[in-house]
Amino acid sequence: MIQLLLTWLAWPLLVFRARLWARLRRGPVRRVLVIQLAKIGDAICSTPVLRAIDEGLRTDADIDGRGVEVHVLASPLTAPLFRLNPHVAAVREFPPAALKGLAGKRRLAATIAAGDYDAVVCLNAGLAYPLATLWAGVPIRLAVRPNFIGTTYRLACGLWTATAAHRGDRLIMETYLDLVARLGVSGATLDKEVFAASDAQALVATLVADLSPAGGQVLGIGVSSANKLKELGSRRIAAVAAQLLAARPELALALIGATSDHAQGEEILALLDGSPRVRNLCGALALEQMPALLQRLDAYLGVDSGITYMADAVGTPLVSVAGPCNMQETRPLLPASVILQKPLPCAPCAHIFRAPYRCATGTHDCIRLITDDEIVAAVERVLSRPRR
Repeated sequence: MIQLLLTWLAWPLLVFRARLWARLRRGPVRRVLVIQLAKIGDAICSTPVLRAIDEGLRTDADIDGRGVEVHVLASPLTAPLFRLNPHVAAVREFPPAALKGLAGKRRLAATIAAGDYDAVVCLNAGLAYPLATLWAGVPIRLAVRPNFIGTTYRLACGLWTATAAHRGDRLIMETYLDLVARLGVSGATLDKEVFAASDAQALVATLVADLSPAGGQVLGIGVSSANKLKELGSRRIAAVAAQLLAARPELALALIGATSDHAQGEEILALLDGSPRVRNLCGALALEQMPALLQRLDAYLGVDSGITYMADAVGTPLVSVAGPCNMQETRPLLPASVILQKPLPCAPCAHIFRAPYRCATGTHDCIRLITDDEIVAAVERVLSRPRR
């Protein structure tokens, strides 16, 4: 709080410096920093912003041939995905843990100042962001105003040039695009994008050929989630997988996750008696290679997680076991996809800007009451529909 109070005391001088810098630069906005330090799903939901800024500002900035540059401040986890995005000119890595304390805020301000930006579009919430962007002297400072907000950040929001207020009854991507409209960008779409590394296609072709030599359907199953509150668990995944294998003799299953999920993949495989129609691919691919695998799947089954949104972005129909998550804020947008969720008094409890990691009731009913039969039936419906 003391850092915020001191910043407010210095606010006239800091704003004067930023405005003076803007007058000296003149001309259209040429270099924009998008701050997205959150996890994989949030990174993928940010891609409409990158496209909107790059395409929406390109005409004005190209008048003298210099063009517009979109930079991203990302975590080391998601930076590889942003580097492959054709709308991104540069990626700066910044570990979220490095934001702590005055030293972290000063480090963030120095990183932003070094980029010589005309504008910052901040998609995260936290005191460090309005302080650091103002300290860095950025003329145009835009941010999402969360629907769940504490007193300190509410006071700090006045440091932004403008904000877009998020509501829990709308997609976060709609709020993002409302925000970039402050830059004069209009007509943007909600389509998410994700791009695979150049070496991914050959590797994935080998994996899929090994998994399904006869060319039958392949279903991907996400084994885990960064937020364990959302997980199905190994035994339930194995039970659903067993039913699907019995119902569809030609079906092959790919267990998908990170290297840290490999042990859980092995556990599921053991519960399925080591079925030759199931492969544990957890850790087999880097994050930036994963889009190539998801594109080759006939369908994907997962909880609300980053890989689920990646599957949606590449056009793979999916079944999302939404559990505690607010599906009005973030959800798969493909018409062929199915969302499974129970209407409970305690749900949804997990939101974009407030995500618990423990069940408040201790029952985990939002996941438990979705039966294996319901999940199997939903996957069957998705697999039965022709791919477009």
